[in-house]
Amino acid sequence: MRPRPLAVLSVLFVLSVPSVGGGAAEQPWQVTGIGGGGGMFTPAASPHDPDLMLMSCDMSGSYRSLDGGKHWEMIHWSQLHSSLNCRPLFGSEQGIYWASGPELKLSKDKGKTWAAVVPGEKPWGNAAITRLAVVPGNPILVVGTDTGLWRYHERDKTWSQCLTGKCYAVVAQDSVICASVDLKYFMSFDDGATWKQQEIKLAKGDDIQTVAGGFQALAGNGRLFGLIFKVGVLKSDSTGSRWTLVDQFRDCNDIHVATPQVAYAAQEGQRGERGIWRTRDGGKTWENCFRMTGPKANVERSWVQTEIHWGYYITPLGFGIRPGDPKVAMVTTQGDIYITRDGGDTWQQAMNTPAGKQPDDGRPRFASNGLEVTSCWEYLFDPFERDRRYIAYTDIGFARSLDADKTWSWAARGCPWSNTFYKVVFDPAVKGRLYAATSNRHDIPHWTHTDANRPGHAGGVCVSDDHAQSWRVLGTGQPKLPCTYLCLDPKTTQEPLTLYATFYEGGVYKSTDSGQTWVKKSEGLGNPGNLHAYMVKVHPKTGDVFCSITAHRVGGRDFPVPGGLWKSTDGGGSWADITKTLGLK
Repeated sequence: MRPRPLAVLSVLFVLSVPSVGGGAAEQPWQVTGIGGGGGMFTPAASPHDPDLMLMSCDMSGSYRSLDGGKHWEMIHWSQLHSSLNCRPLFGSEQGIYWASGPELKLSKDKGKTWAAVVPGEKPWGNAAITRLAVVPGNPILVVGTDTGLWRYHERDKTWSQCLTGKCYAVVAQDSVICASVDLKYFMSFDDGATWKQQEIKLAKGDDIQTVAGGFQALAGNGRLFGLIFKVGVLKSDSTGSRWTLVDQFRDCNDIHVATPQVAYAAQEGQRGERGIWRTRDGGKTWENCFRMTGPKANVERSWVQTEIHWGYYITPLGFGIRPGDPKVAMVTTQGDIYITRDGGDTWQQAMNTPAGKQPDDGRPRFASNGLEVTSCWEYLFDPFERDRRYIAYTDIGFARSLDADKTWSWAARGCPWSNTFYKVVFDPAVKGRLYAATSNRHDIPHWTHTDANRPGHAGGVCVSDDHAQSWRVLGTGQPKLPCTYLCLDPKTTQEPLTLYATFYEGGVYKSTDSGQTWVKKSEGLGNPGNLHAYMVKVHPKTGDVFCSITAHRVGGRDFPVPGGLWKSTDGGGSWADITKTLGLK
């Protein structure tokens, strides 16, 4: 039996503003933050309601908008989560189908609440759902998974497996259903009851050529389009039996048909030109309609592009349309979401609301529109000015607000490891001075990030003397390792301050001169082969120092070296393992 990893326990402190005056009604909770900055996926717009949009993120959240993408709200995790492997399906009468991990769910109230379609054991087990389709005019649902294609008849309440293999695409038009399973092309002419593998016959003038390989994507709306790797964009009539090459290969791997004349082909993933190719004449001509940079740029870039300069790639399943409407389309990247309302002529960012510039440094600021999609480690009130607020993030580092969290600006300039600010400490005596534990490795101690550091993983303690307008590395003696926590000895309230910091794979480091010099204090700390120090704290009364260490992951889910909790009674000079005294199992 594998040793169980010792869980690292953390406490989330929720801050609320008390109501003013006796008996005043409590104010509802509101989402706040700078917006975006994390991977977004599966954008989709309802063909029945122009204001209803859905999307997901790689932190397991699913979101909906009721005003065409101007504002968003996270769907409660107990209703829906982990939906990034499959686009939502808007049925005309049935409601909205979407995947929640391997579970198929249905909403009949515009995505607010969701119910399991298959109570109990699912026919496909725990296989991930990849594609969904409904047969027009019939109560038949087709579900594609990593392991097969399934058919559900609403009237009979029965499931049957149609095909075996990974489903890449499924399209239903009238009684004809086309599917790509294991990159082989199948068709059904009886609402999915029976299927036959078809050769992909490509018409070239009077010649008919059978194409090797299969469809990566299929889409239809009165006319079928398909994509084949290293072949290009193919077009067929509604029967899907014979195809014509309409555009040479552009490394596209996703396609959508808005109307018989308007279609989009997208280059999703980190390859190719990362463009979106549009046709307005049924496939005769194609042009790139998503240009973030260059003389013909047509994208209103988000703050992730203008402030952090991330660059972009379109995420898998990162393009969506409003079926039947040639003007509305959506695209998500590893940090942004954009919407066009003029058929791709221009694109506007939809992950926050621009709110002018900060009065002190002139940097752009933004108000949240509800699309907060990355880990938040801390929300902080400035002890000297209560209207100054700060948020420590994964991926986007740090943000600051001067107006009591109404608007936010990115605030990690100067920090060499601005990906993640794990912990921030205020100087108790110097206004505007902040100390931060930073790293370019994110999301420690999530179990997927408890393995060994990789080349380039680094971090350190940084300091700001101007309310986080700028940062610099603090002092000398720090190791070049991810810094995950920072603690001020509460008995030092003025210069020189005593600080402790944890470094992942480096243990505990201590400074007794306000961070100017750092000394390793890790004798007796950790189990052999595991110095994954995560958090360090000083007891406010006894002065004892405590350090938690995560388990050490090797390979997929093996944790051969456990973590635990260590205690020092001499300011970090020596450490004793107290894990067994805690009664943890």
